[in-house]
Amino acid sequence: MGDIEIFGIPISLGTMVYQAILFTALIFILKRKLLGKLLEAMENRRESIDNKLKLADTYKKEAESLLFKQREMTDKATREAREIIAQSRLEASLIVKEARKDALVIRSQAYQDMKRMKERGAS
Repeated sequence: MGDIEIFGIPISLGTMVYQAILFTALIFILKRKLLGKLLEAMENRRESIDNKLKLADTYKKEAESLLFKQREMTDKATREAREIIAQSRLEASLIVKEARKDALVIRSQAYQDMKRMKERGAS
């Protein structure tokens, strides 16, 4: 048949046509048999990845919400602790003032008692 030469390489046209027909048949068979399965597998994989991304986003939002609540609770507990400490200091101050008053009254009574005893002893 008609052999031609391209870049110094002899090429048989019959072989070229035969290889083109086989290549076309191979592509047709692959497209018909494997491409559908390949596309289905790729679609399933895409859906799986989408679902996992949505789930991760849901968990991220939930974690952010829980973190916000935890920070609020921590801030509230800190404020309450400060209030309790301030109240305790105020109560302690009042107790100390009351104790000083009582001590002053007791000391005054003791001084007056000593004074009376001296007066009785001197008379």
